[in-house]
This record gives sequence, C-alpha cells and structure tokens, in this order.
Amino acid sequence: MPEDPALEDPALEDPALEDPALDDDELDDTDDPADEPATATRGRRRTFAVLALGAVTVLLGGFGIWATAHAGSLRAQSAQQNTALIDPAATSAVRTQIDAAVQTVFSYSYADTGATRRAAQRLLTGPAIQQYNTLFALVEQQAPAQKLVVTTTVTNSGVELLTGGQARVLIFVNQQDTRAGTSQTSYSGSMLAVTALWQAGRWKIENIDTFS
Repeated sequence: MPEDPALEDPALEDPALEDPALDDDELDDTDDPADEPATATRGRRRTFAVLALGAVTVLLGGFGIWATAHAGSLRAQSAQQNTALIDPAATSAVRTQIDAAVQTVFSYSYADTGATRRAAQRLLTGPAIQQYNTLFALVEQQAPAQKLVVTTTVTNSGVELLTGGQARVLIFVNQQDTRAGTSQTSYSGSMLAVTALWQAGRWKIENIDTFS
C-alpha cells in the first residue's frame, strides 16, 4: 500500500519551512511585550505635559485677573484716601487759605518788614518757620536800603494731595518788585510746592519747595 505523502514531506510539518515568504523581517515585526512599558511611559509623559501646560495657563490667567483686580483696588483705595479727588469743598478751603498765606508771606514793604515777619509766624509751622526766617533775614537787610516793595500774586494753584490733616498744593505766582521813588519795576514768575498742615483751626504752611 503506498505511503501517505504528507508523512514523507518534512516541509509540511513546519509552516515556516512551507512558506518561504515568512522571513526574518516579518518575524521581527511581531509585538514584543518588552516594548509595552516604554510605550506606556511615553504616553503618560505626553499626558502629563499637556496637563502641566493647561495648569500653567490657568495659573497665569488667574494671576492676570488677580493683578488687574488688585491694581483697581489700589487705585480705588488711593482715590478714597485722597480727599482732593472726592471733596471739592475741603479742597477749595485748602486752596483759599494757602493761596492767601503765600501772598502774605512773600509780599512786603521796606517801610515795615516786621509786619510781614509777624504774619508769617502765624501762617507757618514746623521747619517752614526756620526756612522762612533764614530767607527773610536777607530781605530785612536789603529792602530798606533799596526801598523795595514786593507784591506776590497767586495766578493759579491746585491741591495735589489732601489726606486728613495734611495737604500738598502746587502754586504758580507772579511777583512785582518796585523801588520807591523810581520808575523801576520788574516782574517774575515762579512755581512753589507747599506742604500744609491743619493746626489750630486753619491750614498752615509746613514746607516750601521753590524748585530753584
């Protein structure tokens, strides 16, 4: 009886031998369980990077909102503290008194410089008294000899800051200098920054910056 050909052909026993097309390259392409952890790690890294970027974006957005709100709060607080911005009546009172004080202490006549000095002591306070007395000592020496009459007029002023019992006022003045018995008259203008304090029921000048 003839033998079964399948038993005689070894090629039929091994599929790899039966199909020459199944070469080493195809065998290498099969999934390697050892590669799965590395692939999973890369996936987790990408996920973490996306989440981290999203978190940073949220944090930056939140900080921007906070910074804007905080800046607005500071501006509102500053506006509330600076009465010059919200109380026209109080601001006008500061301007009126300080304008009058500046015109008084910077106007004088050679015939009676003492009157100006005495008025200044009532209108000035703190360091402004010594500051003024030092300057006015020169006036008392020179004005009688030159027969000098000085008239100071405030042309404009503005209250920059008004908080409680303290104020800062910017003042523009014109001065007219005349020598008695002559026709010699000169004019000059200047700007002053005056710090004022509320004392004894009125505004007094504490400091004078002449920007010179």
